[in-house]
Amino acid sequence: MPDSRTTTRWGQQRRLEFIDFRLWWDRRLNRSDLTEHFGISVPQASLDLARYLELHPENVTYDAREKAYFATEEFKPGFSAESSDTYLDELLALASGSTSKDDTCMGWAPPADIVRPLRRRVPVAVLVGTLRAIRDALVLEIQYQSFARPGPTSRLISPHAIAFDGYRWHVRAYCHTRKEFRDFVLARIFAARPQQKSEIDLQGDDAWHAFVELKIAPDPALTESQRRAIELDYGMTDGVATVVVRRALLLYTLRHLGLADQPSTPATRQIVLVNRDKLASYLPAQS
Repeated sequence: MPDSRTTTRWGQQRRLEFIDFRLWWDRRLNRSDLTEHFGISVPQASLDLARYLELHPENVTYDAREKAYFATEEFKPGFSAESSDTYLDELLALASGSTSKDDTCMGWAPPADIVRPLRRRVPVAVLVGTLRAIRDALVLEIQYQSFARPGPTSRLISPHAIAFDGYRWHVRAYCHTRKEFRDFVLARIFAARPQQKSEIDLQGDDAWHAFVELKIAPDPALTESQRRAIELDYGMTDGVATVVVRRALLLYTLRHLGLADQPSTPATRQIVLVNRDKLASYLPAQS
């Protein structure tokens, strides 16, 4: 009997993407890779391979001695992006434990690990209540521990989005106390109780709906070879990389890049924000 990875769950399109991925990154594939990964029969695996060969005959050669299909030197991905991001995203998901090997297209994978951030624990009931309030456009009553106050306070907010700043999850919401859109750290919410329908126009959160461009360049104080290394790191064109972010996430992005509070030396700083003056009005004064 087929397991949970049946042909109902995984259609032929997905299996063709799998063949393409394996040939591109592993350079080889055989029928057992398909039968074991998807829980399909050998005849079905043969049909999938025949279909792939029909669509992309220039990509594959068959070695009868090895009983395996190999990528040709002229191989061009037919179903997946010709990008390192495709592979590295799957490797990241695998290394972080957010997915299992069975749920990726990867065969052989190199030893890999990640720098693991400290987990900010979000109570399940808080997340459930927050999601309901966002989905149904409700006012949410929360018990919130702000950084500036000695104890938690009760607040009414109208949430409309969730954002991850690289370290913590935030809920983006209209604060009925301060009469403005703000970010609330989800892990600092003790309780969240959905209330009545919100009358706030959530499209009025200009900082969330607007986007800005960051122009990143190597620190000019670096040597020529150091600047060239940084250009390669960030995939810069003509010495500049452009990062498009929501205005509401601008400061978090700068912190993530180490550009919010500039380190003291070029070797530590490595990059600079070329258009800082243009973005200054969106940043706190100390940034």
